[in-house]
Amino acid sequence: MALIVAALLFHQVNRLWEYGFAGAGQHYAPVFGIRLPRRAAAAGQLAALPAALIVTLTIPSLAGRAAVVLLIAFWMLATQVRLSDHCWLGAVAAAAMAFAPRPLHAVVAEAMLAGVYLTAALLKINGEYLFTERSAGRVATAHYLRLLGLPDLPRLVSAAPALVIVVELLTGALVCIPGAERWALGLAILMHLAFGVSGNYPFSVVALALWVTVFSSDGRIEPAGSAWALWATALLVGLLSMAAGRTARGRRSPGWLMKDFFQGMVYGTLCATAFLSAPGPDRSAPWAPLACGLVALAFAVNFLLVVTGIKLEWSFAMFTSLRPFGRSWLERHRLREWPRYYALSLPARIPKTLLHEVDPTFVYLATRDENVVHEGVAHGLEAVARKHDVTFAPRVMAIAAGGRDLVPAESQQPPPRRRFLNYPAVVPRSLDRRYLA
Repeated sequence: MALIVAALLFHQVNRLWEYGFAGAGQHYAPVFGIRLPRRAAAAGQLAALPAALIVTLTIPSLAGRAAVVLLIAFWMLATQVRLSDHCWLGAVAAAAMAFAPRPLHAVVAEAMLAGVYLTAALLKINGEYLFTERSAGRVATAHYLRLLGLPDLPRLVSAAPALVIVVELLTGALVCIPGAERWALGLAILMHLAFGVSGNYPFSVVALALWVTVFSSDGRIEPAGSAWALWATALLVGLLSMAAGRTARGRRSPGWLMKDFFQGMVYGTLCATAFLSAPGPDRSAPWAPLACGLVALAFAVNFLLVVTGIKLEWSFAMFTSLRPFGRSWLERHRLREWPRYYALSLPARIPKTLLHEVDPTFVYLATRDENVVHEGVAHGLEAVARKHDVTFAPRVMAIAAGGRDLVPAESQQPPPRRRFLNYPAVVPRSLDRRYLA
């Protein structure tokens, strides 16, 4: 459990390293719809996870584990704009391990990994992802190749979506086969290394933390062999990450290079630890079939929530090309209570005090003509704006009849409601524009 909490803390450190501390107290678009005071939001972002890790390591009792779950919940409550899939995965894993017997931790981790890989692959089996030039798989692959300065590789770019689906399906299937866990781990390491160097090491670290748990006998991490193997692997992957890591154009600063090296070192350490640890979990342990069944049921429900259009965020549906409104496999706009999307406009003047509460970059993104925002975001932004005697003039949007754009609704213009961000915070207005979720 401590390793899972540490992986979540890795995610938070990565975000602070990348974006700085200035926005830690901002809470204008809370994921769970409850705006916290600035100090409470800052405490949730900066102190909750370090405190959870300390409690995990020092108070192993049931009360201590329950406190850790509450601290993780406080951190998620203080999160805004979006809750990454791997954050949801880590939080649910930590909560499950807090109340499950220690011999079941490896079984729970293995079942959760199988669920992640299989559902992520199944959600990618749609026309937008497999066959269009807007496919998230094609767009992300081509973008990373350009960042590396490599020539266009059209065959690789075209094959990338199907290749990702095959690897995820195969990894998920191998996890479920007794004796094939090492093969699944090898595929997972290569896949998560690709995800990491192209910009998503936090997901890779959370996943490898679960893999280490899978190979931890009775909840104890005991890699075989000498420590030099761990250090050598960490150093090698750190150098590889520093050389191949790319998230944006241009020359990387020394601080950014150091971040890539640090992330690679952590990832490499987890990879080596998993490979050098004991065989896979004991599926014959008491209550192991029940634990696997409950995890499978949870993933089935989570998958169906996406298919029925009830949610898209924190459903392991990232980079699937699924859209939060119609004309792309799921016609969510037919649901009676689906979240509305609003177009926002910049006010004639923007008070400086408003920009102290809302990130100026996000204001620019949310008010661009080609974007629309989730009503929970619109509700939060408008509340801040009215406090400063201005308005973003939110206009509810609807999909055009027979068209491929969102246009102002002809019916009444209801005000945005306070809602969970169970759909993306900002999406393109046109269905012809790429959408990576």
